[in-house]
Amino acid sequence: MRFSAEILLIGEKLIVPSDYRRNILSLIKEAINSSQSGVEIYEKYYVKEARKIKPFTFSINFKIDDTYSEKGSLHLAESKLNLFFSASDPVFLIYVYNGLVQLKKDYPLFPGLKAKVGRFKLEQQKNFRGSEAIFKTCSPILVRNTDASGKSRGYITADTPEFEDKLYHSAKSMCKVLLDGAPELKRNDFAAEWIRCRNVHINHYKNKDASQDSKKELIVATTGTIKIKAPANVLQLIYDAGIGAKRSQGFGMMEVL
Repeated sequence: MRFSAEILLIGEKLIVPSDYRRNILSLIKEAINSSQSGVEIYEKYYVKEARKIKPFTFSINFKIDDTYSEKGSLHLAESKLNLFFSASDPVFLIYVYNGLVQLKKDYPLFPGLKAKVGRFKLEQQKNFRGSEAIFKTCSPILVRNTDASGKSRGYITADTPEFEDKLYHSAKSMCKVLLDGAPELKRNDFAAEWIRCRNVHINHYKNKDASQDSKKELIVATTGTIKIKAPANVLQLIYDAGIGAKRSQGFGMMEVL
């Protein structure tokens, strides 16, 4: 399930940090935590089981004013953002939706910029029945490069030979947690082929809590159009919860072509 929402910005200068995803994640967490009914969900995913795989992803769309250039900052051409939110757990999505509706009208989203939520749009649910789909990225895909022990060694891009195999292992882990009771995703049941793609460099925060004093890192991700072969329930999960690493931090959201 998914929805979109306008985020209207109020302030003198329409400047946001280049690692803006952490601010959006804070907004989502506040939406859950501010609702009394959502406290249990917040405690589950961000306190008791903070490292647990999250059942959601999101992407942000906005217009940039290219006449301004400042390292570490983005100048917006208009005073709004569009948030696209998707979750494999409908209960989680409802808590986020309700929390955003109830959010105070002057939420401090960025330094010097307050926000209020504008129009919402619930998207019609897409259902997968086949074993192949073509997706375009709404937010770039991150794939971890791991060693034999499973320790992370940074990220790899589509031009790396191991990309498809690492993407499979990421999808397998997500399925194990979010597809409760489903058979394990087998290697020969998964394939990914880029139709077109490009690498993008992204300024992102390092630590998991996305605090304002987070140290930043430059990471490389992949965006484009990709054909994925997998069982229908796995394709559904990829559509609903995204694919790859850091999905709940604004990466790996997909749309069907």
